[in-house]
Amino acid sequence: MIEEFIIDEKTYIKLSATEWRYSAAALGLMKYFDFLAIPSVEKEVELLNEVEIITDLQDQSLIVYESETGFEYLCFAKALLTEASYFDFVRKVYSKDLYPLLIQEQLKKSQFTDDELKEINSWLAGNTVMKSVFSKMKFDGQNKQEILTAIEENRERLTKESFRYKKNLYANFNNTYQLCNESCDCCRLTGYSVDVGKKGRSSAYNFNAKTKTGVDSLLFDWIPFAFIGDREAFFINTNRSLKQLKQTHTFLSSQVHKDKDENKNNNQNVRYSLFNSIIHSAGFIDEDVEVIYKNRERDFFETLYIRKESMKIFKSMEKIDYKAFCFSLKINDNYYIDVQEKVTNCILNLILTDELIELFLKQKNGNGYLANQFIEINWLIRKGGEMMKKKMSGAYACAKEVVKKIPANKIETYRQKLTSAIVFKDYDRVCQILLQLSNYSDVSFNFAYDLFEDFENNKDIAYTFINALRNGTDYKTKNEGGTQA
Repeated sequence: MIEEFIIDEKTYIKLSATEWRYSAAALGLMKYFDFLAIPSVEKEVELLNEVEIITDLQDQSLIVYESETGFEYLCFAKALLTEASYFDFVRKVYSKDLYPLLIQEQLKKSQFTDDELKEINSWLAGNTVMKSVFSKMKFDGQNKQEILTAIEENRERLTKESFRYKKNLYANFNNTYQLCNESCDCCRLTGYSVDVGKKGRSSAYNFNAKTKTGVDSLLFDWIPFAFIGDREAFFINTNRSLKQLKQTHTFLSSQVHKDKDENKNNNQNVRYSLFNSIIHSAGFIDEDVEVIYKNRERDFFETLYIRKESMKIFKSMEKIDYKAFCFSLKINDNYYIDVQEKVTNCILNLILTDELIELFLKQKNGNGYLANQFIEINWLIRKGGEMMKKKMSGAYACAKEVVKKIPANKIETYRQKLTSAIVFKDYDRVCQILLQLSNYSDVSFNFAYDLFEDFENNKDIAYTFINALRNGTDYKTKNEGGTQA
C-alpha cells in the first residue's frame, strides 16, 4: 500500500509491504537510501500520526511500527526521489552491465591488445543510444580522451537509455516507456502493463473503460533493485518486517557472490545459491515464504511458494549432491531441460522426480549417479523411512549380484527391457521381466514381493534395481553430464 500525504506544501510517502510489489519497492528504496547515506530510523508508535513524524523526515527515512495494528511503514519525503540520484544509484548497482561504465573502466589502461580494441568498439555500438553518440568514432588506442569526453558529456542520456532498454535491467521488469514517470493508468510492471489505447476497454469490466482499475506508482521503478540475478532473478518476500526483508536479501546476495567466487564463474546461478542456502544455512528461511521469480526469456513474473514441508526436504538433502543438478540437458538442438529448475519445482510442489529418473535411465550412457540422487529425493518426498531404505539397499545388492553372474550384453538387454516397461507404466511386464531375470541369473529377488503387492508405492525399489544394473563404474560415483546452465 502506498499513500501520499501533504503537510506544509511538502509531499511525504507512506509505504507498507502488503504485497510483493510494495515489498520489492520498499527493499529497493532502502538500498537507495543506504547508497545516499540517508539514515533509516526505526520507531514504534501506538498509531501513526503523520503530523507528528514530519519533523523526523527532513533528512532521514523512518521505519514505523504500529503496535496497535501490527502494520509497519517506510516513511520518507518525496523530495528524496530525484532522477539524478536515481541514475547515480543505477551506475553504482549495475556498473558491470552498462556499456559507458565498462568502457571507462577499460580505458584506464595505457596499452590495448587487438581483442581489447575489438571489445571496446563492440561496446561503442552496443545499443541504439551508444550508436547515436559514437556513430562517427572508433577506438584505435590513441583517441582515449575523445571517447571519455563524449561519455562524460552524454553521461545522463547514456545511462538512462542503456538502463531502460537492456534486457536484464529495467526492460526485464518494467514497461520501458514508463521509466521515471509518475503514476500511469496501468501498472508499469512486465505482465501487468497494458496498452490502454488499444486494450483499455477489453481489460475493463463490461468493456467500460471507466471501470478499469490499475495500480501504478513511481516507486515501482525501484523494484528491479530488489531482485538478485541475471537470466534468472529472484526476490524473497520475507515481509513480516522490513528489517527481515533486507537481511534476507543481503544474505542471499553475499551467498551468490561467494558461490560465484568459489566456482570461478562469471555467470550467476542464483537458484543454486538460494536453495543451497536453505539446505546448509540454519535460520536463512525458517517459515513459509513467497519467492518472486523473473526469467529473462518470459514477459511475466512467477511465484514460487516455499512451504515448511518443502523446506524440511531441502534441509534433509545435506547428503545429496545438489550441485550435480546445476546443468541443462540437451534433448535436441532446440530443446534443453534445466535439470535444476525441474528438481526444485518437484520439491516445492511435492511432485515425485519419476520423469527425471526415467529420462536418465533411458539414455544409452545414462548418468546413474544423477538417477540415484533423484531416487533419494523421491524417498524424502514420500517420507519412505528406514524400512524403505533397507528395501532399496536390498534391490541394489541384488542388481550387483546379477551383474557378477550374467554376461555384459545380457545385462544391458535386461536393463533396456525393464526401463521400457517402467517408462510405459507396464508394471505387469516389469514384474515378468524380473521373474525371468531372477530365473536366468539364479539370484533371489526378495524385494520383488513388494512390487507384486503395490508397484506404484514401491516404484523407487524398481528404479534402484534398474539403475544399479550396470557394468563398470558404481552409480554412486559422481559422473556429471550435460551442458552447464
